[in-house]
Amino acid sequence: MNAANDIIPVAIYTRKSTDAHIEREVHSLSVQQASAESFIESQKHRGWRCLEEHFDDNNVSGGTLERPALNRLMERIREGKVKVVVINRLDRISRSLVQFLELTEFFETHGASIVSVTQNFNTGDSIGKLLLHILISFAEFERALIRERVTERMHAARRQGRFVGGRPVLGYSIKPGGGELIVDDLEAVRVCDMFALYLELASLKATVRECKQRGWKNKKWVTRQGKVMGGNDFSVNGLHKLLTNRLYLGEIAFQGEVFPGKHEAIVDSELFDAVQAQLASTSLTEESRKRNRHAASLKGLLHCTACHAPFVHTYTQKQGRQYRYYTCRHKRDEGPHACPSPSLPAGEIESLVAQQLLAVGCDAELQDLVYQQLTEAAQQDQEKRQKQEKAARQQLRRIREELKQSEELEAPLPMVRHLQAQEREIVALLQSFDEPEPLPSKETIVAMLRDLQSLWPSFNAQERCDFTQALIRQVEFDAEGGKVTLHFSDAGLVRGLEMEAAS
Repeated sequence: MNAANDIIPVAIYTRKSTDAHIEREVHSLSVQQASAESFIESQKHRGWRCLEEHFDDNNVSGGTLERPALNRLMERIREGKVKVVVINRLDRISRSLVQFLELTEFFETHGASIVSVTQNFNTGDSIGKLLLHILISFAEFERALIRERVTERMHAARRQGRFVGGRPVLGYSIKPGGGELIVDDLEAVRVCDMFALYLELASLKATVRECKQRGWKNKKWVTRQGKVMGGNDFSVNGLHKLLTNRLYLGEIAFQGEVFPGKHEAIVDSELFDAVQAQLASTSLTEESRKRNRHAASLKGLLHCTACHAPFVHTYTQKQGRQYRYYTCRHKRDEGPHACPSPSLPAGEIESLVAQQLLAVGCDAELQDLVYQQLTEAAQQDQEKRQKQEKAARQQLRRIREELKQSEELEAPLPMVRHLQAQEREIVALLQSFDEPEPLPSKETIVAMLRDLQSLWPSFNAQERCDFTQALIRQVEFDAEGGKVTLHFSDAGLVRGLEMEAAS
């Protein structure tokens, strides 16, 4: 028996894998603490005295040694302030044999031992060490079984179309209680805009730059611990992940299989497939990704009606001469059988489009058709803006309600600040909804197109390219009927008027 003055400092270590029921008066950590204190009290005759400092790891896995309370405990052992560590069960300190051996080696080096209350062993003697190895092996086996069962449940949930966790994605929020995604109306509009923007720019890097210029950020959310995450500029990899995420189609992808999800789709399949087709063209050479140095006026505009793929601008060199042409991307990538559309000499198709463009100025029927196209496009843009504004106002009302509830319930400060930041962002967005530029009158458009005939010969190749890219939204080529159809851009028309005035 120790003398009365031989005091042995004892620390209690407790751990809990989740924070469930932690708000209750009696929970796992308190039960472990009470059990250990009772055991230490029974060892008073050996000089054991419990430290007042608590070493409790809440919501921390036993599969890692990176635990705040455990790190503090090890620091006290280094300082010589702890000689015995009491735990309720072996798996409270570790479920891994390798990790436990690492810990016991550390304890032995610093003259400390581990004692389990419910498993009756002490690493201070040889029998305890043997029993320790046996018990930790079973603990590791049990942990592996638990992991397998959890994985099986998660796999089954995915096959049923349920959301089983992970980082929230832009466009959705996680339903309180988890397991289901709900559409965030304002973010959903932003996601669709990003898909459309990528189709327009046909470049991940250019889209990332444009998103940054417009102030579009990735998903921002608050963790259960009240920490604000996300809300950063998009990276190229982050944008690619967003554009290829089948979650936006209302689906759950798992191990190469796709299952119908229980959440609502945000992006329609036609837009999603068009973006995937565009992303598939990333096999283009670096040379073709450079600026439009050949002044190819139909680059990014010419589309094949036979297979709904874009035409790609390219060139070859023979005997010192350069030959430019447009070829269907499907045909280029998959072979001649993929599409019936022939390769088109660039000069010929560009001249044909320019002739149609100039012909509008002296053809009343074509002028009516162009003005109808522009009116419909402007109406679609207006409807899109109204939808976005409506979603923003709904989101603002919801956030202000959450702010009010958070203040009444004294929610964590990071969460309140996150909601306040969201409120400021939406208010700024609503203030940015200026009235769109009115569509020029039909008479103004007709006059511009007439003047274009006289100005066109004075334009150099780059100016003709810029003008065509500004005025035209898309050019469809029908190989079977030998037909070329122009679709005009309402926003581009305003820019075209400005360009003409400047010239």
